[in-house]
Amino acid sequence: MMLARDVLALSIHNLLLHKFRSFLTSLGVIFGVGSVIAMLAISEGAKRAALEQIEAMGIDKIIIYSQKPLIDGKSDGGSTSSVVESYGLTDKDVFHISNMDNVDRISTLTNTRKKVLKGLNRTDLKLIGIDYTFLEDSNSQMVDGRYFSAMDFRDKHNVCVIGTNVKRKLFQLGETNIVGSNLRIENQVYKIIGIFHNEYGSQYPEIGAQNDMILIPESTAEATYNNYAFWREGRAWRIVKVENDVLIVKVEELMHIDDTSKRISNYLSKSHENLQDWGMIVPLELLKQREQTQNIFTIVMSSIAAISLVVGGIGIMNIMLASVFERRKEIGTRRALGAQKIDIILQFLLETVFLTTSGGVMGILAGIGIAKIITHYSGMPTIYSTWSILASLIISSLVGIIFGTYPAYKAAQQNPINVLRGE
Repeated sequence: MMLARDVLALSIHNLLLHKFRSFLTSLGVIFGVGSVIAMLAISEGAKRAALEQIEAMGIDKIIIYSQKPLIDGKSDGGSTSSVVESYGLTDKDVFHISNMDNVDRISTLTNTRKKVLKGLNRTDLKLIGIDYTFLEDSNSQMVDGRYFSAMDFRDKHNVCVIGTNVKRKLFQLGETNIVGSNLRIENQVYKIIGIFHNEYGSQYPEIGAQNDMILIPESTAEATYNNYAFWREGRAWRIVKVENDVLIVKVEELMHIDDTSKRISNYLSKSHENLQDWGMIVPLELLKQREQTQNIFTIVMSSIAAISLVVGGIGIMNIMLASVFERRKEIGTRRALGAQKIDIILQFLLETVFLTTSGGVMGILAGIGIAKIITHYSGMPTIYSTWSILASLIISSLVGIIFGTYPAYKAAQQNPINVLRGE
């Protein structure tokens, strides 16, 4: 029996004699492994981005929000009377929920519904009244200036903290001295004392992205607007009153968050007389659901990509079977000179495994390259992990073993006397 290193050297030598054909043979594995790596990188990147956004809301939080009820009285366009709409979460709700078991604290957000203009054009920016704990509970950070002080809340100062998108949309690029300047919103002037940023771009239902918010102290908002918003529709004035648009409920013990959310839901259903003018989001539940969905998506995408590996393996088996027929003289000569069947099997099997493994390496490099190109041009995050690379290498080697065994066996069954006589 030949030494293993001699069999390996002979196998590589035979492959190098036909470099281009060997490369074409391994293309199926290259494309298969490349697509698997790229698909997994895209799936993992999308999963990570989605989960980070949910986690940014706080897995120890319950988000409750006001929403306009489906049944809503409409004003007559020709009427001169005023229409008052009052719906959503009340201060009474905040009081009752804050006294429930497992509730640590509640941060409130109130949309003043005031028009924020740039020149004569209305923007999508929101003027929001918040309490002191909002910055911490929203996972945002100050990037310039300062946050509100206790005195700002106590004395109802006309000061504001703006999101980074507000800075970009309302001020010129490169403009300095934004902090300390004044910002006029309708008939009120607010002094900008700081700029904050949420790196995840988190959004709240019915309000929108944090980075699009102009924050003012809750006490200032209540004293100035008294939770009312006014605008004209035809000859009628529409008046909307919402005491709290969003409640961020922080729980004490995460393991009981499900019971707490159910308790809050039961209370709101009764106190609002089954009028669905509120909604609830539990980020922890969303996190679990998204993880399950993404895992299924990853399995499906990987399965689809793995089909090309099977196709590539079948192609390699066909080529190796043809190679056995072409190399009948070589096989017969080696057998006549004393080579055993196991030597022939090992030679052809090693050739196949070398083809698929080298194809796997090139496929991994191609998959990583594709992932980087996607990230560069689309901005979509892609993540390729060590386990996916190792798994691709192992699978490509297994493909060589599985689809190379039969051609190797056929090569070893050649009768040297019949082969040499035929040649």
